[in-house]
Amino acid sequence: MTEQFENKSTWLRILFVALFWVVFHVTQLVILAVAIGQCLFTLFTGTPNPQLMKLGDTLSRYVQEILAFVTFNSDKRPFPFNDFPQSGMVIEGEKASG
Repeated sequence: MTEQFENKSTWLRILFVALFWVVFHVTQLVILAVAIGQCLFTLFTGTPNPQLMKLGDTLSRYVQEILAFVTFNSDKRPFPFNDFPQSGMVIEGEKASG
């Protein structure tokens, strides 16, 4: 039983889980700002902003990575330890990169 308590990798994982739990809550505030901005944009223009849609998609993928890590469903540490997730959305008129 004491081996689990002395295992440094376990404590490091717990530290990262706590850190990403805080990042998750900060990300929620950013998502709230995006949602409010999208509502206002849609209210004034009649259509949602494609860039905000893409940002929302990216943030939702990031939150998914965080939740998979903190629930031990993934060992992959989210950004900034790995690449920030990319949106899968394609916006009309946007130049293809590559």
